[in-house]
Amino acid sequence: MATVEPRTAMGSLVSFEKIDNFREALSFAPREFDPSVITTVRSLDERNELEPFVRWILTDVSETPHGPAEIVDIFTHKVTIAGNPGLAAFILKGKSFPKVRPEHVGHQIYRLEKITDLSYAILGTTGVILDQAKEQFVSTAARTTKNYCILDAHDFARLFVGAGFLCPKDGRKIVAGRCMCGYSPSFRLLNILQEEALKELRRTRQSGRRAGLVVLPPGSGKTRIAAEDAKAANAKSILYVAHRRLILEVAVSEFEAVFGKQNVVKHTARPVKNARKRVNVASIQLVQQHLSYIKPDDFDYIVVDEFHHAAAQTYRRLLSHVDPEFLLGLTATPYRGDRQDILELCEGNTIVQYELRVGVDSGILAPFHYFGCFDDVDYTDIRHEGKRYDVRDLERALIIPERDAAIIEKWRELAEGKPTVAFCCSHLHARRVAASFRSAGIPAETYISETGTEARRVLQQRFQTGELKVLCTVDIFNEGVDFPYIEALLFLRPTESSRIFLQQLGRGLRKYVGKSHCVVIDFIGNFRNAYRILDYQSLVPESIRKRLASRTLLTKPVLDLPAGCRVEFDQRVIDLFFAQRLDPHNATRHTIGRILIYQYQKAWRRLGRRPTQIEIDRTHHLGRRFYRDVFGSWEKFQTIMNQEGPGEELELKGMDNARGWRSL
Repeated sequence: MATVEPRTAMGSLVSFEKIDNFREALSFAPREFDPSVITTVRSLDERNELEPFVRWILTDVSETPHGPAEIVDIFTHKVTIAGNPGLAAFILKGKSFPKVRPEHVGHQIYRLEKITDLSYAILGTTGVILDQAKEQFVSTAARTTKNYCILDAHDFARLFVGAGFLCPKDGRKIVAGRCMCGYSPSFRLLNILQEEALKELRRTRQSGRRAGLVVLPPGSGKTRIAAEDAKAANAKSILYVAHRRLILEVAVSEFEAVFGKQNVVKHTARPVKNARKRVNVASIQLVQQHLSYIKPDDFDYIVVDEFHHAAAQTYRRLLSHVDPEFLLGLTATPYRGDRQDILELCEGNTIVQYELRVGVDSGILAPFHYFGCFDDVDYTDIRHEGKRYDVRDLERALIIPERDAAIIEKWRELAEGKPTVAFCCSHLHARRVAASFRSAGIPAETYISETGTEARRVLQQRFQTGELKVLCTVDIFNEGVDFPYIEALLFLRPTESSRIFLQQLGRGLRKYVGKSHCVVIDFIGNFRNAYRILDYQSLVPESIRKRLASRTLLTKPVLDLPAGCRVEFDQRVIDLFFAQRLDPHNATRHTIGRILIYQYQKAWRRLGRRPTQIEIDRTHHLGRRFYRDVFGSWEKFQTIMNQEGPGEELELKGMDNARGWRSL
């Protein structure tokens, strides 16, 4: 580690190994690693990679005090050094500064003296720091009675390898828990939701319960929770079951990281006893075929991933056959289209349940910028088969040159250059969209169930390196896919289910260094229940909910947008939602109340003053009678509007954390 003697005894130099927040990661760091790791560290951008890595290791981002120092390339965080807690200021210099000169850090060092209650100053550089710059930092730290620490590229390499960010064998960044060379780190930091779930699981098992369901948003690390809890329970024989190969591969990586590679096996043939290990990963299809070879007490801990599928007969037969000491269900979407109760399969025991917005607000998931674009496709003549539209009819309606051109134009406007996944209605549709992008000079391919294993590996590598810009898929990405570098999503088919909507949205919300948010471009036509997209995203502000809850306008809890998220709808999409809300099949006291406020505020903005009851009667389908019926009286409605005002046109676009109605 780079060191320098302090000029005075007022401030003292401390080793980065004394920073308690780093200690756990360093305990897993090898003393020796391939030189390529140093090369990778020196290539890290200070703003988009180096700082996020350090922040993640510090873990409790929610307690980071932010102030004026943040503006001048310093970030502050509470740390503990040698058992003494205090506020630390970090000055980080990455690839932009191969040689760190005094002029590169002078303004930041000056600002250190302006930060109140500062206990520690930490300078980290991946390049070479010149003596003059180092001396300037040390003298300021000593003069202001600050303890200080200096990190170099080798220190960062140890820290990032130990934390599971970089592979010690080839220096690559680790994605989805495993390097492309096959290496899986033995230590990875737990996030806040994982820690909470593990705490509640421990309480559940201690209370004697034998089953439970964990509901967490996509990308928050549910499989890691299963592996950690199985180990904490000292399970001797574990069975992990899921229905897709990609999900199983991620599970193998997670369990190997906790139990060691030698104790994990993925079964591809009959799971006979002599082929089993402590952790057994298998598809539900394989288990179902060979259920007779499994005794009820063969496994003392069973994990069923994507538990919303557990209502299917294949899963029910397994669950009724086995008798584990503990059954753990994992899902991000506990609701089913057929309304079957999956909770009964877990003794009615929900261990934790956090929605997607909690993952974003806590910094575990990336924010989304959602754009609802009007789609000219007319769905009224497309056959609907009860739960979904007829695929062949959809293909005829969606596969047209004009729509392809509109999709590419909108992608170029909002997401050009970003790694993008396009969700299509069928394999034929996916091939057509990919071909259209290629014709426009944009590298694109299909990634569907027919794509072979080797072809998928090549596509993943091309996609991650940026050689490939767009992957067109159907349903294979809905569950269990961990491509955190995805920065844009295209919804090119009708999304009629909140489960599918949230699963698809979750594909783009994995955190990744350098990724600030995920762009979502949704093409919305007059398909059935299009207006429910508002409900899927919980677009009603909390302030409105509290004021109106007593009037029973809102029949379920609704929330504002998560921090950093943004939602915009074309005006024609808003009009479409308005029309669908008015449909007698969809109208409820809840939806009508939202529409009444929307149309009143719209009239207020148009007139530049409050509309009268007569003007509402004259210009709107829903007249004053509806206001009396829903709100109790026109006067009571006016009381609510005194607090709301006319709203702003921008609010219909759902600007970040804006007050007022973002939707109808």
